[in-house]
Amino acid sequence: MLLQFWSISSCGAFHNSWALTHSGKHHNLMFGKPLCLRKSKPSTPFCLKAQLLDEVAQLAHNKVLVAAGVCGVIGQLSKPFTNVILYGKEFDFKSTLQAGGFPSTHSSAMVATATTLGLERGLSDSIFGLTVVYAGIVMYDAQGVRREAGNHARVLNKILPQITRANAIPSQDRGTDAEEGLERAGSFTPLKETIGHTEVEVTAGALLGFLVGLAVYTTL
Repeated sequence: MLLQFWSISSCGAFHNSWALTHSGKHHNLMFGKPLCLRKSKPSTPFCLKAQLLDEVAQLAHNKVLVAAGVCGVIGQLSKPFTNVILYGKEFDFKSTLQAGGFPSTHSSAMVATATTLGLERGLSDSIFGLTVVYAGIVMYDAQGVRREAGNHARVLNKILPQITRANAIPSQDRGTDAEEGLERAGSFTPLKETIGHTEVEVTAGALLGFLVGLAVYTTL
C-alpha cells in the first residue's frame, strides 16, 4: 500500500511539474508566486585572497609539516655549536646551511614525520609504513653513500692540487702553460667533505625527530 501511494503521488507530482513548466509560466507550488532565479555573484579578488590566506593559515595545524620543520630548524641551528664542542672546529654560522654535521637533519625530519603519522593514523596505516621505509632509506644513505662521497672528496682534495702542480712543472717548450697550471692549482676549490654522517650523528638525529614528533603531536 505504501509503495502504491508513493508511486501515485510521485507520478502526479511529476505530471504537475511538467504541465506547469510547459504552460509558459513558472509557479511556485507552495506559495503560488513566480520563481526568482538569481545568478550567483562572481567571487571578488578580496574573497579569493582571504580564502588563500585561510588555506595557508591551516598549514600551522599540519602536525607532520610542523614536526619536520621544527626538526630542521633545531638540527641546522645546533650544528655551529656542536662543531665547536664535539669536533673542535671554529665557530662558523655558515654550517647552518650545509649538509653533514651533528645531528643529522635528514634523519630527524624523517623520523619526526613517521612518528607523527604513526600517532595520528595508527601503526597499521599504510602511509605510516611507507614513511618508515623511506626514513630507513634516508638514514642508510646518510651514513653510507653520502658518507663515502665525503671520504672520496677528502682524498681528492689532497691529490688533485698535487697532480695539478706536477703537470705545471716549468719547461722551455711550454712556459705559458706552466704558469697557467700553477694559477689553477692555487685557485683549486676544495670539494665538500662533510656531506655524510656517522652512525652516532644519524642516531642522534633519529632521537631528536622522535622527541619532536611526540611533542608536536601532544601539543597541537
